[in-house]
This record gives sequence, C-alpha cells and structure tokens, in this order.
Amino acid sequence: MAFKIREFGMRIRRRETPFYEFLYCLAKRMRSFSMPCLPLFHSFLYHERDVRLNVWHNFWRVVYYEPIFKSQCSAVGKHFRMEYAGNGTTRIHGNLKINFGKNVTIFDNTQFVGLKVFDNPQLTVGDYTYLGPRVRFLVGKKVSVGSHCLITSSMITDNPGHPVDEVLTRMKMSGGSPLEQTIKSVTIGDFCFLPLETIVYPGVSVGDGVVARVGTHISEDVPPFCQIAGNPMRIVRKLPIPEELAGIVGQDRYLSYLKAHENLLVGAG
Repeated sequence: MAFKIREFGMRIRRRETPFYEFLYCLAKRMRSFSMPCLPLFHSFLYHERDVRLNVWHNFWRVVYYEPIFKSQCSAVGKHFRMEYAGNGTTRIHGNLKINFGKNVTIFDNTQFVGLKVFDNPQLTVGDYTYLGPRVRFLVGKKVSVGSHCLITSSMITDNPGHPVDEVLTRMKMSGGSPLEQTIKSVTIGDFCFLPLETIVYPGVSVGDGVVARVGTHISEDVPPFCQIAGNPMRIVRKLPIPEELAGIVGQDRYLSYLKAHENLLVGAG
C-alpha cells in the first residue's frame, strides 16, 4: 500500500498524463493559498493569543517552575524572577551552592554547572542583577557576580574545563576534570554590563562599572569603569564616573575609582 502511494505521488510530480498534470497544478495552488488579512479581526486574535500565553506562562512560573528551582538554591532574595523562554525551569547540574540577592532575574535556559573537584562550589549573584538568556556558569570553586549587573555572557568559568596539559587524562570518559591548581576564583564587580558572546576566564577580577563589547574574551583583570573589547582583550576607553556614586558606594570606594583611572592606559591589554 505504501509503495502504491509513493508511486502515485511520483506520477503526480512527473505529470505523466493530463490527469496527473491537473493534480499537480491543484496541489501547487493549494500550497500557495493564503488567508486574506482582516486587520481588526486578526489584530484582535494576535493580542488575545499574546495575553493568553502570558497569563498561562506566568501561572506556571509562579506556582511551579520558580518554586522548584528556588528549592535547590542555598539562598534566594525577595522578588526573584525566572523569565520564560520555553524550557519550563532551569536545572542545576552538580552540587553547586547558589546564593541570589534580591530582585535577581534569570531565564529558564540559564545553565548552572558545579564541578566535583572541590566540595560545595559556590556561585553568588548580587542584588538587582539580570542574567539574560543562555548565560552559562561553570563553577569549580567560586564565582561572584556583583549587584546591578546586566550579564548575557556565553560563559563565566573559574576553571579551564578539560585538562589542557594532561592528554592521558583527557582520554578518560568525559574528558577528565580540571586539576585543583587550575581552578581560580572569578569576581565580577557591581554595575557591569557583559553582553552577548563575552567569555570570562578563570582567575579574572572585573572591576565595578565595566562595559564589554559583544564577543569580548576577558582573560585578565579589568580596572573599574572602562570599556573593553576584543580577543585578546584591550581597554578601549575610560568611562565616566558620576559623582552621585559616592553617595551609593561610599567616598573611599569612589575615590578608588578615580585613582584607578589616573594611570589607566587606553589600548592596554
């Protein structure tokens, strides 16, 4: 039966007779058919669908997905929010201890991975920080992200992943684990913006107020309030340090920003 159906379809595609030619043209017209747009009616359907999906997704986010994720975290501040990207809830792989401040936003496709090299690897995310879609944390020991940050990095990691110098170790199942001495803590300061395709490497300390360009590979320490770009990374320019920050972070910390700018070389890195 299946063979006969395929044979029938092949005859239509070949248009072997006037009858098959007619069926071919009919099928082609049916494929190109388009429903006329009735602006008021279809605009109503568009907004109705948008409202319905938002209500449905928010219902499950509030009563199910957010609570089950928070149950696996060490601490979650008030007004935590998990935005919907079609994945239900995000998972925490490994024994990773996560501490979120208040008003933290993540997406349900954020990735959190804790390695087994050290006991209880830790990730800390400060208040009012936004983690965009598909951000990936790979934590061997400790990664800290400050407050009021906007992070959409491809990866933030305190370890090199599979051993670089140990070819015999990489031959093991899953490629082996990084060595203890190669795991170096990562710190990202407050007010930072690390956009799409940025990567933060082990041992890096990113100063407060740093802004990276898309695709920046941050493989060394970055002073506060500067813009960085490229691979290898370089400092593109100094960023303004508003006086109002002194009332937010304290006078000593504000003065440390100004001092760091005194000898900052643009183009360094």
